[in-house]
Order: sequence, then C-alpha cells, then structure tokens
Amino acid sequence: MADSDWTHVVRGEVVTLPGTLGGIRAALPEERREEFDKVVYDTPLEHLVRRVVLDWALPPEAHEEAEEALERVRRGDYTGVVDPDGNPVTGPPTV
Repeated sequence: MADSDWTHVVRGEVVTLPGTLGGIRAALPEERREEFDKVVYDTPLEHLVRRVVLDWALPPEAHEEAEEALERVRRGDYTGVVDPDGNPVTGPPTV
C-alpha cells in the first residue's frame, strides 16, 4: 500500500483504493482507460475527487452494497443508518 492509497470498507472487508489518478487508471481494464481519460479531462476540478472515487476507484461490490442499502431504506428499514453525529436513525427525517 502506497502512502497515497485510501481504504474503504466494502461488505465488511477493508479494500485499498489507489490514491492517485495514475493508480486508479492503471487498475482499470485496458478497455476502460480511454473512457476514464475522457471523464477525468472533462470533469470540473470541484467534482473531480468525488467523480473519480465514486465512479472509477470503488469496486463494483461497493456500488452493489450502496444500492442494496438504498433499497432497504426505501422499504423503511433504517438498520445501520446513522446521522452525521453517528446516532442511529430510526425513520425518515421530520421537517
């Protein structure tokens, strides 16, 4: 793991994400690198980290996990959902 690498938990397992654009690009299959280059070059700098991490660095399992969690919340199951202070959420926010 390089000093610039990031870690993220996916399905309860810690995964290492490349911490540089070059590292993310190198980890991609060859056939996706041209698309990656276009997206990176066309993304405004203020959105670059979010776009690259969410769309390119995270493994497919992370996206599947997020979709499953979203579906669970849509069904009214807030298991594992916490607010910004780390407190468990038991239902939709009240306005």
